[in-house]
Amino acid sequence: MNSRDYSGSTPYTPDELSDYTSHKVDVQAAAVRRWGNEICRFLAHVCLRIGIPRTTGAGDRKSGGLILLTWSLAVTAAFSILGDPRTLGTELSSQLAPYLRRVILYDGSALTAGVDPNLMLTWPIADPLVPLEQKAAKFHEWVSSYSTPHPDGAPITVEALHARTVLPRPPTLSTLTPADLQRVTNPEVALRSALIVNTDRGIHQRHAHATFSDAEAVLPDVEVAVWWCDQTFWMAVWGAKVFEDFIKEEPDAGKRKREAWIFKVKDANHFLHWDEPERMVRLLAETCDPQPLAKL
Repeated sequence: MNSRDYSGSTPYTPDELSDYTSHKVDVQAAAVRRWGNEICRFLAHVCLRIGIPRTTGAGDRKSGGLILLTWSLAVTAAFSILGDPRTLGTELSSQLAPYLRRVILYDGSALTAGVDPNLMLTWPIADPLVPLEQKAAKFHEWVSSYSTPHPDGAPITVEALHARTVLPRPPTLSTLTPADLQRVTNPEVALRSALIVNTDRGIHQRHAHATFSDAEAVLPDVEVAVWWCDQTFWMAVWGAKVFEDFIKEEPDAGKRKREAWIFKVKDANHFLHWDEPERMVRLLAETCDPQPLAKL
């Protein structure tokens, strides 16, 4: 589904958009939670009105239910859902608990966890050498390019990111016809609701940490699967490191870690679902399995 502010969805009001740039952190935090709440209200509607089978069984025998996949910036919403009980509240949480069994974080950048990496690497939106009128086009090229894959078993380091180079394969969005590009992208969103990425870093850090380290606070039976693509843009590769660090860190005192794992998708960029839709569907099917490939 499209999030709000994209084609076919309900636009945000000027007051709602202004919350992202409010000087009050609590107003920004409420706006971040609003995104997660809207997604979950839609999921609850689908479950209750369409009749999604409830999750049954446990462990390897679990079946039914719903799996939510969030991609790119929308990983921010996933963290707000699982990392702050105020996002759902008691009623919405009780509605979703029988259905939601797993959340996939698909190629999210480090920014979604509140980490703004100062790695001496840039990107078109922040690059002062890219003129304002060219930023959208340059961003499309950058975010959908293919880069040299990160070696299996090698740690993700600053040096490794600097060593990566852009591959000659055309960026995904450059292969679309002008009509298709206009149909499936909304570059103007970068100056509206995508400004959520500039909200206070502490909000996102707390959400991400609690998602992995305090399972009992929100939907304790929901598992998290992290997918990262090895030829994606550098911010998402660094995001994989950040997420893996969260998974591996010791739980806070008296807290229970959430069941979570990370899986590298090989030979894929940020647009696997567009360039290789059949492979994407196979990965989804395997991740829906009670013993997904990422755990093997």
